Amino acid sequence: MKLESTLSDRVGMLYTAPLVDVILLLLIFFLFGSNLVLKSGVAVNLPSSASSLPSAEDAHIITLIPSETAEFYFNDERVDLARLAPRLEEAIKRSDQVVILGDETVDYGAIMEIAKLVLNAGFEVSFATKLESP
Repeated sequence: MKLESTLSDRVGMLYTAPLVDVILLLLIFFLFGSNLVLKSGVAVNLPSSASSLPSAEDAHIITLIPSETAEFYFNDERVDLARLAPRLEEAIKRSDQVVILGDETVDYGAIMEIAKLVLNAGFEVSFATKLESP
């Protein structure tokens, strides 16, 4: 004797509301997380600017902080001027972009000296600033 089922065969249904929630949460996470990509480990008070460019993703970062000798860091590592040129020769193999984060109180001559050295090594140079409030 064969028993027959009174239930109809139904195809499994994918609930779209939880799927949309997860996708939107991931989108929000990556949108807000992308603002934190270009942050150096050294605290710098950047000068302000009325214009901005998109951030360079794979760029090397040179940070200048105020001191008597204008200390600077290359990719968060303290470097002196004599050791910067060999480090730049190694770094250009990975990326040809450099972002200079110069504190607004650092001597302009020190920033230009670093920029000249970086440009002579064949890099594209950008200067980081904070966007002015309207």
